[in-house]
Amino acid sequence: MSSIDSFYDGIEYLFGEIVVFRDFVMKSREVYNFFNLEPCIEDGNTFLPRFEEPPLIEIKNISFNYPNDKRKIFDNFSLRIEKGEKIAIVGANGAGKTTLVKLLSRIYDPSDGEIFVNGISLKDIKIDDWYKNLGVLFQDYNFYGELTVEENIYMGKSVKKIDKEKIIEAAKNADAHEFIMKYKHKYNTIMSERFREGIRPSNGQKQKIAIARFFYRNAPVAIFDEPTSAIDAESEYRIFNRIYEFFANKTVLIISHRFSTVRNADRIIVLDEGKIVEEGTHGELMANKKKYYDAFTKQAEGYTKE
Repeated sequence: MSSIDSFYDGIEYLFGEIVVFRDFVMKSREVYNFFNLEPCIEDGNTFLPRFEEPPLIEIKNISFNYPNDKRKIFDNFSLRIEKGEKIAIVGANGAGKTTLVKLLSRIYDPSDGEIFVNGISLKDIKIDDWYKNLGVLFQDYNFYGELTVEENIYMGKSVKKIDKEKIIEAAKNADAHEFIMKYKHKYNTIMSERFREGIRPSNGQKQKIAIARFFYRNAPVAIFDEPTSAIDAESEYRIFNRIYEFFANKTVLIISHRFSTVRNADRIIVLDEGKIVEEGTHGELMANKKKYYDAFTKQAEGYTKE
């Protein structure tokens, strides 16, 4: 009986080790596949200097659908963004606003058509050179809890030596300086309660610090994708006034559901199912009394009721 028990224990141990080994092989395969991933887009060969003045961006007849999804987000879509123009894009969820940002950022390439920067195809430009001229603040932005406030802002332009004066200026533009100065260690405060004397900032404070990082980056082409979703209306108003002022000589693309943030744009584009259904200034679109007018009026009524 003792021998039989030992035999069964041995069999049980063997199969247990097989299961552990199988799990190890599966995880190793995932790591191996990860390090062998290839970019879904090819790098270009054209070098691009940092722009002294904002570029002309032309989107010509592009079509695009996400991998494994046959539904086209854009079909023969075109848009011209002039040098230094402030453009706002509005529309319902699924209209293609964030997808357009991803195409401009070369996270994806259009399946048809071309995007040109100063007459050069975006596909031909070296990606790193394009990124040096581009600043994008997505809805799902990065926030580094293990870093201090100062380091979080500095991440916007970490290739150069830190400039503390510009960091404070960026925080002021993002309406963040006031609450930062209330922290015990001010700009040296770690942004996570997991660390000694660190704090846990609110979502609105995190977003303001991320916007400060964007000001610090000071890119010639600035794209804001719903940058103030967690920020109160009063702070949002101040921040956007500073955005229009700070990026006065740069190309700015703003995506927002709050119409109060887009009314001062040079041109407002209304997207619907990947198509431009209206465009013009706030005054022109309100006078047309179409889709933009209806959405703006409904949102204004909601604020009035509140």
